[in-house]
Amino acid sequence: MESFQEGFSSFITGFSIVFLVAVVVWMVGLVVLLFRELFSPVRFELRTYIHKVFRMLLSSLEWTFYGFVIVGPILMFMTKNYMTYGMITIAAVILSAISLYIRSQTGGFGGKSFRFRKEK
Repeated sequence: MESFQEGFSSFITGFSIVFLVAVVVWMVGLVVLLFRELFSPVRFELRTYIHKVFRMLLSSLEWTFYGFVIVGPILMFMTKNYMTYGMITIAAVILSAISLYIRSQTGGFGGKSFRFRKEK
């Protein structure tokens, strides 16, 4: 029972670490985006800025999910902390699969707006 509790705790910790790193990447991206908007000669429009912030959130989540699929096993074998980094890798694979499924259903995140698949 204790090993099940430890495994489940590591599984939840893996998800939380992935999302925490995604939020940190998003915050760094927001600082870069803020300075780009601050020093651009174009007139500030709130709607386009919010759209850029939302796209930055989606991009940072995807970059983090895909990045941990690669970095997780490397850290697992370098640090010999198999439980923690193994669960981070499993969480990243699950979140990457969900992200790819959403991307395939909506037609991607590119362009000016989301393109939803037309029902047949």
